[in-house]
Amino acid sequence: MKFFTTSLTSGTFLVEASQGASLLSIQPQDASSCTILGGIPFNGLQPSAISVSNNNALTLTSASPTSPLDGITIAWTAGTIDIIVGY
Repeated sequence: MKFFTTSLTSGTFLVEASQGASLLSIQPQDASSCTILGGIPFNGLQPSAISVSNNNALTLTSASPTSPLDGITIAWTAGTIDIIVGY
């Protein structure tokens, strides 16, 4: 597996199937936060953003390389958000 790393300090970071990512890890640093929004409805409900903050990590993985992560939006709200994407 190869990895891309970055720190988000403003704006948004999108993960789409065409990028082929099979791992996404997000960790806001101290006094930092972001929201994560999925891109599809589930059981008749529309997605809503959830908050991740203050050194609480979130890691998402795909079931297989032929089914990459898709439709994920990370939106910066404060501080620095560390992101790792695995291929």
